[in-house]
Amino acid sequence: MQIKVFIVDDHQVFRQGLSELLLKKNNVLIAGGASNGREALDQLKSANPDIIFLDISMPELNGIDACVHIKRVVPKAKIIILSMHDKGKYISDALSQGVCGYLLKDIDAEELFQAIDTVMNGGVFLSGKINQQVIKDYIGRAQDKQFPSPVDTLSVREREVFQLMAEGYTGKEMAKKLNISPKTVEHHRYKVMSKLSCHNTAQVIRLAIKEGVVTP
Repeated sequence: MQIKVFIVDDHQVFRQGLSELLLKKNNVLIAGGASNGREALDQLKSANPDIIFLDISMPELNGIDACVHIKRVVPKAKIIILSMHDKGKYISDALSQGVCGYLLKDIDAEELFQAIDTVMNGGVFLSGKINQQVIKDYIGRAQDKQFPSPVDTLSVREREVFQLMAEGYTGKEMAKKLNISPKTVEHHRYKVMSKLSCHNTAQVIRLAIKEGVVTP
């Protein structure tokens, strides 16, 4: 059975290298690629992949927040995070979004192919370098909601606006990217600032970096 794979990563050289590696597995077909979550959403419906390899740190729409939208567009696709981030927060956030796998970018071909086979058979695959402590961190976060991050209070749309604000987009630019009116953008900006107790853009940027929504 052919397995259609779609790659989302903001580094073209990495996408190309990963494609070449994946094609060494006989039953893999590269269905397409994109440089960020928002660009991917424009292509995924027509590509209709079986597996999506998704980076986390990307402009405009990061991998974690993209998961919600991807599931709406291609609900049957298996999402595997492929990232350089090995911190517990990134992994727990990804798992909470229902991804089927989490791999680190220094994996070898054998582990990559094993991940594909595992998720296609209905399993969840974690990179061998993600130790038991990370899994415990995820379980602990899932069980203990006493001190949630303020970012967790944002709606899906507010998280999108939050990232774009942190990346320096103007209200008009955000309206165009999100296909909403400037007035609606301003409403979301107000809600974001209020919920996060941020009084200026500098505070928004600092919080976005701290929470891993953007990278410095």
